[in-house]
Amino acid sequence: MLSQAEIRESVTSKIVEALRSGAVPFWRKPWSEGCNAGYPTNAVTGKHYRGVNLLLLSLAGHASKWWATYNQWRSIDGQVRRGEKGTQIILYKPITRKKINDDGEEEVSSFPLMKTWTVFNIAQVDGNLDQFRASYQPNPGAAKVVDFGPAEEVIAATGADIRYGGDRAFYSPEDDLIKLPPKDAFETTHEFYGVLAHEVTHWTGHTTRLNRLSKFARFGNESYAVEELVAELGSAFLLAELGIPQSEDLSNAIGYLDHWVKVLQRDHTAIFTASSAASKAVDYVLSFSKPKDEAASDTESESVAVA
Repeated sequence: MLSQAEIRESVTSKIVEALRSGAVPFWRKPWSEGCNAGYPTNAVTGKHYRGVNLLLLSLAGHASKWWATYNQWRSIDGQVRRGEKGTQIILYKPITRKKINDDGEEEVSSFPLMKTWTVFNIAQVDGNLDQFRASYQPNPGAAKVVDFGPAEEVIAATGADIRYGGDRAFYSPEDDLIKLPPKDAFETTHEFYGVLAHEVTHWTGHTTRLNRLSKFARFGNESYAVEELVAELGSAFLLAELGIPQSEDLSNAIGYLDHWVKVLQRDHTAIFTASSAASKAVDYVLSFSKPKDEAASDTESESVAVA
């Protein structure tokens, strides 16, 4: 059985290898796939995979967002084909322990316990599963008719202070505002929404919200690199969830890549921290435009990664 450190190292190595190989995750496709747009999802429970599992599944190379364990596929009359190799994800569960200290008082401590789990994509499964297969058939015309109105509604619902003008895009924690160039300065619609979502992710880290930003972060240091990774992943997750096709040009991501890889190789917990923070940021952004009961459900701790 792998130790916690070995699990972290294994996951980090897979992601670094995928990034270096140029693998294109699901959020970087320049087209929409209709019902298949969005987070990798468990076919049995309907729940999104979260945190680092989003990265592991999106880099696995399958077109469909539907995943499940071997037994879960069998429970809905699916059969994983012989010889198919599953994708390893992480089962994350908080553990609480109680002990009596030297003063006779009870102390409570908690820590995360990680285990590996294996899931299979529907592309690896036989059976009468048309309800899932139909949802990931490519729609060649979708990219021309994508309605970005929902994105405007989601961003507007947050109440973020967004100001246009100049030639820079940034979030100022001191002034708690987002500054962007005019919309017509962007060459494509998806580039505009990608930059906007990136800065809105930074906005979620303010002390009055998720309290994530480090006031000591400066360009080039490790805390800056991790926050930029959070913002880039947050942008990717949010645009994918809204079904907005993104650019084939990966220059922005490549610009951060060298620094990310160095950070990930040096600290095997960094990718878990960044991907978890990005998921929480997107949930926070979406919570403003979701019904209260649905938003509350989304914020519950997901201890079982297989969803």
